[in-house]
Amino acid sequence: MAFTGTMEERLAIRELYDTYADGGSRCCRDTWLGCYAEDASWKTQYFDLSGIEAIGETFDQIMDGVAHTKVFTQIGSIEIEGDSAKIRMRQDECLFYEDGRTYELLGKYDDMLVRRDGRWLFKHRDYIVIREVQPG
Repeated sequence: MAFTGTMEERLAIRELYDTYADGGSRCCRDTWLGCYAEDASWKTQYFDLSGIEAIGETFDQIMDGVAHTKVFTQIGSIEIEGDSAKIRMRQDECLFYEDGRTYELLGKYDDMLVRRDGRWLFKHRDYIVIREVQPG
């Protein structure tokens, strides 16, 4: 089944993704990074990161020179089992640089979440690029 768990749990997870997208859209490092567990990992075709410090440093590198962004997420499945959840999500984003360039990405996340102290957080994120338009 694509969606399991209580409505309350699924709403809390959706709010995590909304907070993540809002933080990214506002270029707000604290909001965006606050969605990750301290021991989170993030894997893409470009990097394989472990720990919130490495993830934060990569956010800083990615956002260097970015004036505005758009980040849209679409959750395809939520499977909750206890204090863990498996999520499938598509993300459409565009970074608008101060010099007028843009960087567009469409990708798919397979995420593992963990609930700690009543909050859902990203524990492991595996990202696959579907479409990419490089700046320039």
